[in-house]
Amino acid sequence: GPTPAPLTRSSRGATAELAGFASRLAFADLPPEVVDRITWHVLDAIGAGLAGSAKPWNAVVRRYALRETAPGPCTAYGTAATARPEWAALANATAGHGFEIDDYALPALAHPGCVVVPTALAVGEELGAGGREVLAAAAAGFETVVRFGLATTPSLTSDRGFHVTGVHGVFGAAAVACRLRGLDPDTTASAYGLAASQAGGVTEYTRSGGEVKRLHAGLAAMGGIRAATLAGDGFTGPRTAVEGPRGLLRAFAARNRPAALTDGLGERWELHGLALKRYCVCAGVQAPLQALTEVAGSVDVGEIEEIVVGLDDATRAHVGAVGAHPRDMTEAQFSARHAVAMNLVLGGNGPEHYARLEAAGFDLPAVSALARRVRLDHDAEAEAAFPARLLARVRVRLRDGRELIRVAQAPGSPGAPMTGAEIEAKFLGLAGEVVGDRAARAVRDAVRALPDDGPVAAVLAPVRDELTRRNV
Repeated sequence: GPTPAPLTRSSRGATAELAGFASRLAFADLPPEVVDRITWHVLDAIGAGLAGSAKPWNAVVRRYALRETAPGPCTAYGTAATARPEWAALANATAGHGFEIDDYALPALAHPGCVVVPTALAVGEELGAGGREVLAAAAAGFETVVRFGLATTPSLTSDRGFHVTGVHGVFGAAAVACRLRGLDPDTTASAYGLAASQAGGVTEYTRSGGEVKRLHAGLAAMGGIRAATLAGDGFTGPRTAVEGPRGLLRAFAARNRPAALTDGLGERWELHGLALKRYCVCAGVQAPLQALTEVAGSVDVGEIEEIVVGLDDATRAHVGAVGAHPRDMTEAQFSARHAVAMNLVLGGNGPEHYARLEAAGFDLPAVSALARRVRLDHDAEAEAAFPARLLARVRVRLRDGRELIRVAQAPGSPGAPMTGAEIEAKFLGLAGEVVGDRAARAVRDAVRALPDDGPVAAVLAPVRDELTRRNV
């Protein structure tokens, strides 16, 4: 038959444009602020992953990965044993999303770091890559995930019940793996076609618990690497898998915005919406906890009659289904009522507070008693702000009739960003608890060296060395 005409930029579809962007992106193309932002998020994601690796539910996935992997060069958080890239990424991304302290993006409502960073580290270790290659690949991954979020959320979840991390993340991981392995744009488009068939994950865990949410990040990282590997070996996927009539956008979102995938791609970065978490809970609970901390720090719990948390409807649906009596960590970290009560009764929502809850079999009567006095309400200001900003209005009614009111944004989000010192302190706290202060500082220094082309192998070597010393 006749040879088809070559595709021009205007006639290429979103799958091909996204693939070309990732395939061709060089470190020299990254604006300084993008390099800076990505480097901070690499550090934050490693801290989240190390914290998550110490949790028993994530250790189940790590044991599975180590049992199934062939020998390989890649570090798995929490063990001195090494793995092949897919399996290291499965374990590390699950851990990274495994304790609700990883990054997210607004208004994209995506979780890029937990998938993108473990993929970049695993494939980077496999290839012996330098820091600049890894940061360029990670930047492609972050931008890809954020743009998928802008194109599909909140409909992806609110209309169809899918989980953002499992759907967006597999494309971010494919972008990273294809870029690091030097695959050309056409092969990368084919890899995206394979990635589309590995997108998935439902959000029923917000209703009835279970640990599966954590695994969605691991499956996405693993699937993206697998897609890149198969495409690199010549196996093909549909090159319109995202935008086609039976493609991802139509399958996963009742209301989608295809233009968000490619408008200004390569010229305008959407990473300004990236956000970091202060508390170990769902992103939708960050703002209520901040408002509560500001308004009720000196209030005696016994004086409280009722706490009313005003939220937008989508957030209220996401964090309002679980009440005062969570049965596992997922339910606890997705219950706004329980998290608010824990903040006041235990004094915070950090790893140490959730460790106490876990040790008590998820039954702390004083927390549950206060949680039963927490009510979630619709708030018009929060509704108008969503999803560009996560706002909460907290009203604390006291038994003497006084009412304390505070409105706050999620700390660490674009409207209330963390400083570099705060991000570093968060990392050293999370990582130091698991691998010790000396190894944590060595990881921080190796991440800081990536923009100067420091080797990716140096980033997790201190972790492996410390765990080898401990014979873990």
